[in-house]
Amino acid sequence: MLEFKPNSINNLREVLPYIRQNPFRCSDLTAGYIFMWQDDMDFSFCVWNDTFCVRMMINDQPAYSYPYGKDPDGMVDELIKHVHEMNEPLRIYGVNEEYMEKIRQDSRLQPFCADYDVKWSDYLYDYEKATTFSGKKFSGQRNHVNRFVKLYGKPETSFLEEKDLPDVEEMLERYEHEHEDRGLLETSELERTRELLKICAQLDQHAACIRYQGKIIAFSIGEIIGDMLVIHVEKALREYDGIYPVMYQEFSRIMQDRSAVPLRLVNREDDSGDPGLRISKMQYQPIARVHKYLVHVKSPCAGLTLPVLRDGVLVLDAFREEDIPAYHRLNLDPEVSRYWGYDFENDPYLIGEEDRLFYDSTIKDTSWGDSLNLAIRENDTFIGEVILWHFTSQGDAELGCRIFPEYQHHGYGHRAFRMMTEYAEQQLHLKMNAKCYKENTSSYRMILGCGYTLCGEDENFYYFTR
Repeated sequence: MLEFKPNSINNLREVLPYIRQNPFRCSDLTAGYIFMWQDDMDFSFCVWNDTFCVRMMINDQPAYSYPYGKDPDGMVDELIKHVHEMNEPLRIYGVNEEYMEKIRQDSRLQPFCADYDVKWSDYLYDYEKATTFSGKKFSGQRNHVNRFVKLYGKPETSFLEEKDLPDVEEMLERYEHEHEDRGLLETSELERTRELLKICAQLDQHAACIRYQGKIIAFSIGEIIGDMLVIHVEKALREYDGIYPVMYQEFSRIMQDRSAVPLRLVNREDDSGDPGLRISKMQYQPIARVHKYLVHVKSPCAGLTLPVLRDGVLVLDAFREEDIPAYHRLNLDPEVSRYWGYDFENDPYLIGEEDRLFYDSTIKDTSWGDSLNLAIRENDTFIGEVILWHFTSQGDAELGCRIFPEYQHHGYGHRAFRMMTEYAEQQLHLKMNAKCYKENTSSYRMILGCGYTLCGEDENFYYFTR
């Protein structure tokens, strides 16, 4: 079985030679990204036969990078064995269009589901254009740069050193005052930026700043992957007109001095679904978007036509656009959420149009094969959902069910749970599991009533199998 070492500064430094060979043109498999988002994604690393793979957690389930190095084909074989022994799903993340074609041609990885979420797609730019802003399309950026020079003089750009950290912190405090309305993701990113600044040199990160009258007014952090500059952090004080395009241009320019080869590309990561950030990044004329597919190998959803299950007036079927308001209300209902085990208020990645947040997330989870969500309807009225998920390579799955409080205690949950259980066993040939909070006595009785048996417990949950 493959051995994945947990992420640490030492382990990350050890695999830096492999990270620098990242062939995917995406930011997710870079040292800066891994360091900043470790708490959310729980990265670990494996080197097998001089071939590299990263394991991470995405949506509470493991996922693996496509192996690269001396023997990627052999490591795919090892990954298939590994996930079977661990009874995990085989999910491959960060797959660009080129490697999607490899997966399509690989009989070992059939069938599969695959999709990407455009809010996590990286923006890729031409390096020369980033340093010159030449051409008609960049007239706006040139105007900003010229205005900055007119107001503040030629940019005073330099690489940051450890002695500069107090000055950077002073600038970040001013930055926080400018962004008092920042969301959870931006707040989290700001704290991780502070941490990354302290260990830049250890992870081959490069940081540079612009000063005005002795004060730092902008800085960037990035790293070099082959002929590509990946920019992880761009922070500037908005009170200085034109500072963002100036910092982008200056950082791109100065980073050529740190590269062993001529730089050709700049990756400025994704826009995380922020409309303002998307507009800004598009204004710099990207030459491509790097779509990062999540591939779920042998998901029960692969090639599946969503079923319609009936029991009298009760129907389980696909979600519809007209369900969006009711589904939004279901997710926000505190009584329902209490036993669902998901705290949406503290999820920094739940981003998008507010009324569509949960609906779009559910549709996306099904499209990349991570779950099968069906609406529960009583006389065509949306009253709740069932979710089949946590698929494993050995054919296990977990079932969950929730309905509006006003429809509880009428047997609807029991019937929906039984219908989905029978469908999963008879049509998808899955071995069914379930769990519930210990204080949720109604769910406890419902699960047992559907033929499941208690198989374990911990501090919070009872666990069942059938």
